[in-house]
Amino acid sequence: MNKFTFIILGCLTAGWVTGLKADEDAAIAKIESYGGQVLGIAKDVEGVRVLIPPKTFEGRILTDADLNVLTEIPNIIELDLKQAGIGDAGAAHLAGLETLERLHLEKTKITDAALAHLKNLPNLVYLNLYGTDVSDAGLDSLKGMSKLGNLYLWQTKVTEDGARALQASMEEQGNNALEINLGWEKELLSKARLASLKAQREALEAASTEETSEIVVVEDPDFKTHILPILQKNCTSCHGEKKQKSKLRLDSYEAVMKGTPDDPVVVAGDLIGSNLFQLITLPSDDEDLMPPKDGPLSEGDIAQIRNWISKGAKAEAEVKAVEVKAVEEPKVAAKSDDGVFATFILPILEERCVKCHGEEKQKAKLRLDSLAATLKGAEDEVIVVAGKPNESSLYKRVTLPADHDDRMPPKGDLLSKAQTDLLKLWITSGAE
Repeated sequence: MNKFTFIILGCLTAGWVTGLKADEDAAIAKIESYGGQVLGIAKDVEGVRVLIPPKTFEGRILTDADLNVLTEIPNIIELDLKQAGIGDAGAAHLAGLETLERLHLEKTKITDAALAHLKNLPNLVYLNLYGTDVSDAGLDSLKGMSKLGNLYLWQTKVTEDGARALQASMEEQGNNALEINLGWEKELLSKARLASLKAQREALEAASTEETSEIVVVEDPDFKTHILPILQKNCTSCHGEKKQKSKLRLDSYEAVMKGTPDDPVVVAGDLIGSNLFQLITLPSDDEDLMPPKDGPLSEGDIAQIRNWISKGAKAEAEVKAVEVKAVEEPKVAAKSDDGVFATFILPILEERCVKCHGEEKQKAKLRLDSLAATLKGAEDEVIVVAGKPNESSLYKRVTLPADHDDRMPPKGDLLSKAQTDLLKLWITSGAE
């Protein structure tokens, strides 16, 4: 190649790159003319977040064709289309966004046909379909998404059976991280998260010393006395007066209850709906664990926050300190490594079952107030088959429909899906 040819090719390449940049700038200008935004993700992250509003500044409702502009913008990491009037034809313009990791389609007009356009998004980890017309049939299009970790299906036509079938299919293909949220207390936790909780608990037990393991639990907790010191020690350097990451402050009761501009972080009486509690109880290797440095919080601090939220997240309350041991001595002989049962399973049984199957009363001659008693089962039936939840009547009966004669507990609300998932994981993992 002579020098002249090299110069000509260089000029042509430069012109081509300039043309691409011009197309991108024009596309961004067009989105901004809609009233939308194209924002950087972070200083050291190559990629953008695109927000498309339902209407333009002039009040024109955006259509499916308006989304064609997205194909001119490279490296879209997050796309927010919630409440936009787009439908299945609009979703067709998303099929080539291979860098997309987070997609918001809440309250759009999409149906199952739209999901077929999303199946080739290899990096998608978050998909929100809240308030759309997708159904069980459409979930087949998602089965190849190996990185999908969070799927929101509130107020859709998807059934719980359909969601569980998708999760099981994903697990068979090697994706153990998919968590599906179907609504209030209907969260299908992933096998990976539940396994991590078990491993974290076992690691804490293995690292325990001969020092006392007593935890002071407050019967009627007070925010200023018992919760604020924990937050000041661990959280307010990033969420206080000088710095407010995610626009969140945790240095006063009012600020904690206000949460972020988008969501509350504490919902009184609701641990699942309280993002603060969810983030401090993630597995130790989860990148979203809070606090991100020097975490996780101690078991005592987590217990205090759990109790405060469960008791109503009060600003002021009568304080009555009661000392209890972190792990009580079992009432009957049990395996020495029953930490998972004591931490995750026994609290469920104590809350919903031991009133009829405990020390004072044993319906069907069954006790559920210890590991040994639970594994022993009823007089004529073993209720837990290690490794086989679908053959374990304990799990089968708590997952029956509310109107079934054999469902347990027979009165009151069904166990939450988070609780039944914990039971399933415990049995699958060997019921130890």
